[in-house]
Amino acid sequence: MEITTESAKRAQKDAEWAYNNSMEKFYYSMLEVVFLRIKSHLSQKGLKKVMEIDKKRADNENLGIEFSQKTWDVLAEAWTGAEGIAMTKIADLYGLEVSDLDISKIQNLNGNGNTPKCSPSTKN
Repeated sequence: MEITTESAKRAQKDAEWAYNNSMEKFYYSMLEVVFLRIKSHLSQKGLKKVMEIDKKRADNENLGIEFSQKTWDVLAEAWTGAEGIAMTKIADLYGLEVSDLDISKIQNLNGNGNTPKCSPSTKN
């Protein structure tokens, strides 16, 4: 199978499109898993704190929006580190080296702050 520059660019574009379309769903799943993990470790006192904050968020739309934005920021920060580790380890499994990567794509993401971001939608 011959790989041309055009087919490589098309594959990059298709993969980037699929990645970006998967991120919101992934962030919601990660959020659910993390919240369930936290709640599974809460003491009675901790559960009371969570319930109090959730009530304040429900009663104050601005607080709810601010809390949600901070949550998405934390998820994006955590995911960036985890994604980098996973990419490195999987690239190692394929035997990939730096010369096998399109560095312009990596620099573009890191240099311009264009890492995919998830903003809360109307899903609850």
